[in-house]
Amino acid sequence: MLPLPTTITLSEAILVVALFSGISVLQFFRGRRINLELMRHSVRVLERVLSPRDKNYTLVGLYVGYKAVLWLDRGPLNRAEVTVLFLPRYSAFYYPISKLVTRFDRVYLTYWYSRYLGEELHLVKHGAYRRSPRKIIKGFDSMQQRELEIDGHKFVAVYRSERHLGKLVKFVRDVGADIVNHVAIVPENRSLYIYAKLDPLRFERFVEKSYELARSLA
Repeated sequence: MLPLPTTITLSEAILVVALFSGISVLQFFRGRRINLELMRHSVRVLERVLSPRDKNYTLVGLYVGYKAVLWLDRGPLNRAEVTVLFLPRYSAFYYPISKLVTRFDRVYLTYWYSRYLGEELHLVKHGAYRRSPRKIIKGFDSMQQRELEIDGHKFVAVYRSERHLGKLVKFVRDVGADIVNHVAIVPENRSLYIYAKLDPLRFERFVEKSYELARSLA
């Protein structure tokens, strides 16, 4: 059995550094291109579906994502707020870690109303958060809870009233139970909140169905 080398030469060290630097540079340009394409695609879809009368965008970090406020002026449904966050594909070394920790590109979409929406209602997929829904939802223990299975995925419904539960379940089925993590009616701030995986192939359907749900509550 040959002994393992215990040291490397200067030329070998330079070669290793050059190799890792090359990989890093290539991944930066490739990852940046993908994130920019996803950003442009998601913005086009949002504006095409929601047709806002006014809008404001704010970039988050370096190719990480963006926040947007889209004013709708649709009666009591007056605006949508969107946060889109991408995996750091531009970083050769952090990207694999983020795939394990963050796992996917995310979209947080909130519709705001000028009137009361009804009693509080949450539909949360098991495993959507690292913490229990009890830690996420204010007043969890004072509400009713019911386990549901939607297209093979387990959810928990947390509610004060089941009045709109059927609409939320239908939305999850229409969009895909594999990408919707949390949808909620929050009367405290008169909003409809949705947290989901951003799937570019289904993003347009996601926005269309979310808007359809939002209008049905208005």
